[in-house]
Amino acid sequence: MKRFIISLLAFAGLATGVSSCEEWEFLEEHPKKVDATTFMSNAEEVQSVINSIYYQLRREPGFGRYLSVLSESLADYCYGRGNYASSYQSGLTTGGVTFTKDTWAVLYRAIRFSNEIMSQIGDARLTKLEYEHLSGEARFLRAFSYSYLARYFGAVPFFDEHNMADFNKPRTPEKEIWEYVASEAAEAAGLLPRSAAKAGRPTRYAALMLQAEADLYLERYAEAAEALGEIVDSDRYALVEVTTADDYEKLYGTAANATKEEIFYIKYNQDDGNNFMAMYLCRPNPVRDGGNVGIYTDYANNNVIKEWDQNDLRYRYNLYVQTGNGTLNGLTRTGMICLKFRDYAATGAANDLPVYRYADALLYYAEAICRRDGAPNGVAMEMVNRIHRRAYGLKPTREHSSDYKLADYATFDGFMELVLKERGYETMFEGKRYCDLKRCGKLAEYAVRAGRIPSESEVGAAAYWWPVPTDEFNYNTALDPTKDQNPGY
Repeated sequence: MKRFIISLLAFAGLATGVSSCEEWEFLEEHPKKVDATTFMSNAEEVQSVINSIYYQLRREPGFGRYLSVLSESLADYCYGRGNYASSYQSGLTTGGVTFTKDTWAVLYRAIRFSNEIMSQIGDARLTKLEYEHLSGEARFLRAFSYSYLARYFGAVPFFDEHNMADFNKPRTPEKEIWEYVASEAAEAAGLLPRSAAKAGRPTRYAALMLQAEADLYLERYAEAAEALGEIVDSDRYALVEVTTADDYEKLYGTAANATKEEIFYIKYNQDDGNNFMAMYLCRPNPVRDGGNVGIYTDYANNNVIKEWDQNDLRYRYNLYVQTGNGTLNGLTRTGMICLKFRDYAATGAANDLPVYRYADALLYYAEAICRRDGAPNGVAMEMVNRIHRRAYGLKPTREHSSDYKLADYATFDGFMELVLKERGYETMFEGKRYCDLKRCGKLAEYAVRAGRIPSESEVGAAAYWWPVPTDEFNYNTALDPTKDQNPGY
């Protein structure tokens, strides 16, 4: 029995040929947060269960598509189509609601596997170092999964190894979830190695990024700045240098792996590809003969794109003027599609999804310093300028006459607007912009500024959250579908 269960879990983590939810019904259970008892007696068996966590996160309802794409429909710089045509007034489409039900499920499965590990790892035959690294990895992935539940669903039921058998749990307030994420990430940082055992596995610095992100949500800016400062000062990371737009292939292309910029990425390959690239493409394009144009933008009607300096290499690499396609041209004759993630060789996509990269650390650090002190300083401005220099093909760490000047952005509001502008350009189509704007209280304001909507009053409550799935109300008796549903659904 023991070997059969371990083999099943390893298969779930390593199988690559199946993508639809229906074909993986053997992973379904009700409620979705409990699994049959697993047995982990050594490091190999613990790692096999951890592999199952990565499998859940890589799936289409996870970062393979929905977590990386669906929120982009409410970013200020682009638009959704079809199931991705979320509305600032009414939130997700019916198709989008179905997608997020599956997202909820895979995140809780990741948490379930982490809880199983933490409930049994003390009995496994492990060296002290194996115990630290494996338990740190499980704790990081559990906190990481909770962070995505919190940012999209808000308050959610909380389960760890101590209460995972109690199926009926109320929603824990969002703030408490973020407090747990910050605390657990800090604990994981003390257990994880400074260098990744394998590309795609977390290190101390990945855990510090997660801790800092949680601290930003909690408005604990001194703590966030301290964690981010350690990352920046570690000298383990650097921006990938570019001189032409196509050089960004070294950062986002299928051959880019474990670059100096990578802190924590969701990893894909030709055998186990992602589905987010297809959501940004449609015929014709220079990447592949296809695509679903779920997300697009517009160089004439979207002010973020219209006001972006076209000499910026990110503009030239990320965006492609799309012509000759009935689907997109039916929506707009000035449409552009995203070419940021390019796989020229496969019908799928082997591009990794950059969750935390060094550019994120620099811009988060600039924000944390400004929020901590109430105004920017020279260090904060240098963080932004490194990103800005690289965008124009300059050496990131060398001062240049084109640098932003601190005197021009000396106020809190002026500098924060600069940070959000650069972060928007830098992380475009990475599934981060909507969360940034929501966290900073700028979602409605920036939607108006971009020309997406005429007034902030058009933004309804449903634009800020995804709905708690019907399945959760069906199987969790501690929740009431009328009182405990997110507003607008």
